[in-house]
Amino acid sequence: MKITNDSVFYTLAYNATKKEVDRLEAFCENLDKNPELKKEQMAEYKCAKYRFAGITALHAVLYNNNRCRKLHDLQYSMYLLVYAAEALKAREDYLTLYEAAPESEKPDYSLYYGILAFAQAQIAELEAKLPHANDWEAVELSERIGGWRFGIECLGEAWEKRGE
Repeated sequence: MKITNDSVFYTLAYNATKKEVDRLEAFCENLDKNPELKKEQMAEYKCAKYRFAGITALHAVLYNNNRCRKLHDLQYSMYLLVYAAEALKAREDYLTLYEAAPESEKPDYSLYYGILAFAQAQIAELEAKLPHANDWEAVELSERIGGWRFGIECLGEAWEKRGE
């Protein structure tokens, strides 16, 4: 089945993550235009950049998986690009939910649970680095993790609201 239109779930998740991407980008761009203010708020600026890296990564994963499943018949790979499909396959609990879903809802189930599994794996990798990080590296990792977690919250809210 080729996906032709964006689902309610995708649209809600995309808009929520895009809003945060735009907010962080505007904050950083504003400081980039004002060197004195940027100097005064350098810690906030750097934290925003690291959080931006996390949320942008999740946003891109969401966007690219949706875009590619509309361009190609990805049913053979659970409607996902390889890295997201592999993340979904690695999570027995999520895979069971996907497999039990009605055929018409499988594309959204795979998108939600595949990206959720991928994001959780990314967070686990970053968290594994925390014990070995110096102070500033720990801040960077924590902010990136925060961006990924915010993206997961957006996915969860969109998943809950998809049927309303």
